[in-house]
Amino acid sequence: MATAASPKVRWRRDRLFYSSVSVACALIVFLGFAPSYYLAPWFDTPVGTPEISRTLHVHGMVFTLWMVIGVIQPLLIFSRRADIHRKLGYGAIAVAILMLVLGLYAGARAMNAGFIGLGDPRAFFAIPFFAIVSFAIIVGFGVAWRNRAETHKRLMLLANTQIIEAAFARLLVAGGFALPPLFFVTADLIIVAGIAYDVITRGRIHKVWLWGGGAVIASQVLRIAIVETAAWLSFADWVKTFV
Repeated sequence: MATAASPKVRWRRDRLFYSSVSVACALIVFLGFAPSYYLAPWFDTPVGTPEISRTLHVHGMVFTLWMVIGVIQPLLIFSRRADIHRKLGYGAIAVAILMLVLGLYAGARAMNAGFIGLGDPRAFFAIPFFAIVSFAIIVGFGVAWRNRAETHKRLMLLANTQIIEAAFARLLVAGGFALPPLFFVTADLIIVAGIAYDVITRGRIHKVWLWGGGAVIASQVLRIAIVETAAWLSFADWVKTFV
């Protein structure tokens, strides 16, 4: 049941929830990529990490920029600077497009390097491939519905669930856990948190969590189902020829 609250209180609750979750996503990304990228000089290079080429540096900077934007955007709304939020959003579209291209490239490079501890690297390639493609699709819907604030903010948060999968996977591998289904835990927890927040504050689940969240979970099941199929391995082999 939704709690009774004034529009101002509900607005502040929303800003706190979306800002807090965005910061949490950025923190997960930082921790996951600290040994191999952000704090690499102070860590032993994780086994199977590809050499950080200029292109991969650009990839890292672009993904970092997206996470920074993801933290700033809710704070701009909290500060009632929707005008700057909209302007920054146009730049974010360009960043998202770059992320799609560079994310696919980085995933293919990792596959060629043979990400140790995860079985056949070609099978594991399904995890980042579907994550970045799902991210791009969700962001596309978020841009299309940017004038529907309730839908837009949930879609952008849902998109970030796909970005943090790679970071969380690295945390699990570093901890000795290499079971692919576990990689989806943080993404699913954010979806559950979004559903719970809506139920508590509004008394109903927004359609983004029903349809978008459901599609994300379905894609997770699909990844696990196809990773070792001949069709997927053949596709992965074809991708490897480009990097």
